[in-house]
Amino acid sequence: MSTTSPSRAATAALVGGALWALLPVAWTVADVDDVEFGTLSYVAVAASYWIFAVLPPALIVAGLVALRRSLGPDAGRVGTVGLIASMAGLAAMSLGVGIEVASISFGGGEVPLGHALLLIGFLVHVAGSVLLGIVVVRRRRDGLSRTAGMLLTFALPLGIGIGALGSALDPNNDAWFWAAISTPTAIAWVLLGASLRSVRRPVEAGFATAS
Repeated sequence: MSTTSPSRAATAALVGGALWALLPVAWTVADVDDVEFGTLSYVAVAASYWIFAVLPPALIVAGLVALRRSLGPDAGRVGTVGLIASMAGLAAMSLGVGIEVASISFGGGEVPLGHALLLIGFLVHVAGSVLLGIVVVRRRRDGLSRTAGMLLTFALPLGIGIGALGSALDPNNDAWFWAAISTPTAIAWVLLGASLRSVRRPVEAGFATAS
């Protein structure tokens, strides 16, 4: 039995986590307010927003599919609710930021619908992450997964801490806002993606042994 699909989904999660972790850096380096609309620089900045802000949550949704396959029945009701909430929240975040970035790409400003979807999606995702993180810590025994589970469980207080630190150090830099939203989850999915890539599902391993 092929492990290609789970492996690709885990890789997507790892890449998504890495890109999302770099979002605050990209936001600091590339500010659309500092470039002229219609120039190559403007296009490059808008492209960086798509790559580091819109794409990563969508990639992590694929990682959630891989995690669901890995957990199997061990996910239980709590894990299933956490997975569904995390998927819905991340999808809403990606869509919300996508609406905002699409407006920016064509020279527009902030779109209330996009902003609302981002914030609602974040809250739903955080609630799902708490449940999912607990299940990951309890059901997956490797160090990468357990560390990732702890990060998911405490993503909200960690994000609040990052945001508070940013407000104290550089209150006018929006990169801290994105760091508060993305960094704990991003690092968690880099770890989980790496773990899911390195471990075959039990059924698949059984087929491989039998052959």
